[in-house]
Amino acid sequence: MYLIRKLKFLFLILFTIFFYIKISIAFENKILFKVDNEIITTIDIYEEIKFLKIFKSEMKNLDDKELFEISKNSILRDKIKKVEIMNFVKELKVEDKFVLRLIKNQYPNIEISSLENFENFLKKNNLDIKNIKEKFYIEIIWNNLIFQKFGGKINIDKEKIKNEILENPRKERQIEFLLSEITFDVINKKDFQNKYEKILLDIKNKGFKKSALIHSNSTTANSGGLIGWIKEDNLNQEIKESISKLKIGEFSKPIRTSSGFMIIKIEDKKEYELKFNLNEKVKEVIKFKTNDQLNQFSKMYFNKLKKDLIIYGL
Repeated sequence: MYLIRKLKFLFLILFTIFFYIKISIAFENKILFKVDNEIITTIDIYEEIKFLKIFKSEMKNLDDKELFEISKNSILRDKIKKVEIMNFVKELKVEDKFVLRLIKNQYPNIEISSLENFENFLKKNNLDIKNIKEKFYIEIIWNNLIFQKFGGKINIDKEKIKNEILENPRKERQIEFLLSEITFDVINKKDFQNKYEKILLDIKNKGFKKSALIHSNSTTANSGGLIGWIKEDNLNQEIKESISKLKIGEFSKPIRTSSGFMIIKIEDKKEYELKFNLNEKVKEVIKFKTNDQLNQFSKMYFNKLKKDLIIYGL
């Protein structure tokens, strides 16, 4: 009897040791990818999955392969941007007020009143504060870099905008769309067909938001492709025509852009009485067109960097 108990105890010890060795091997920090001098490890992927799961409800119910791909692409976007911006800055550092503004804009559903409050939120969810803050630093400095490089190339004709507004029949009511997008670039016609078919299949099986997380190469990917509320008058003619016959919940066929293709979905729609003010309308259109052009420059610049950089492990 004593011998049997001793053997059982020994077996329990051996099983426990084996279990912890297995866990240790599973979480061994291996280098998976390298972008210039920036590395991506298994721990980086694990931390990114944790971050996305906490901040993105769309990440729930995805399988391990999808979680890995989404997290990998998210980290790769950050690393490619970081490699480039480090050519222009000495360190990754941004004033707290800008970081807080970005957090509030990107995550309005999380009640964050201060950066200290945000850091406490990260601690509570066992997230690495340094790594998460670096993600925000990269995004802010990248946006500033894009403005510095391409701000002078923005082509907006204020008088033309003003004349177009005056020439169009005065509307008594304004229509706004809540839009989401999936953007992707292609190498050739066959690549386009393959990617488009895969996106359509995933939209059917997983929904638009999860498909945006998986496939979209836009910065909106991490928010399930959500662009936000856009006034009908501010949309360019091609997008306006593409969504004109769509109902809420429907999405367009691929629309060609200067940086690839985009699929637009109408999440919601609202209409209200329009109070017309010419100067305010001109400012509004100029702001929208400026942001739109900067986004296109950002995508083109990023795609060029991605093609030029050697990414080991892919």
